[in-house]
Amino acid sequence: MNRAAANTPDYQALGPLGGDELRLRFRGPYDGGEVMWDAHFMTRTHYGMETMRNFIDIGAEGPHGRRLTVVLDVNCFDTPTLRKAIIMVRQYRRLRPGRHEFGSPAS
Repeated sequence: MNRAAANTPDYQALGPLGGDELRLRFRGPYDGGEVMWDAHFMTRTHYGMETMRNFIDIGAEGPHGRRLTVVLDVNCFDTPTLRKAIIMVRQYRRLRPGRHEFGSPAS
C-alpha cells in the first residue's frame, strides 16, 4: 500500500480540526447499504448540556447526504478523536432514524 494513500483521510472535513465542533462528510454503512453522512460532531460542552449522555442522531436525507449529529464527551475533535468517532459510527449496529444515547451521564 502506498504510504501517502494510507495517510489520506477517508472523510472530508468542512472546517478546521481541533475545535469543539466539526462539520464533515464521510461514507459509511446504514440500513443495509452505504450512505454519505453529512455530519456535525460536537463536544457535550459545545452542545450546551454537560450532564447529558453521548448521542448519535440520525436525521433525514439532505442534499449532501444523510444528516448525522454526534455529541461526545471529548475535549475537542483532533485527528485521533475524529478517527475514533468515525469508526464508532461505522460500527454502530441497528442505526435507525432518531436519537441513540449511550455511555454514562457526565457528573
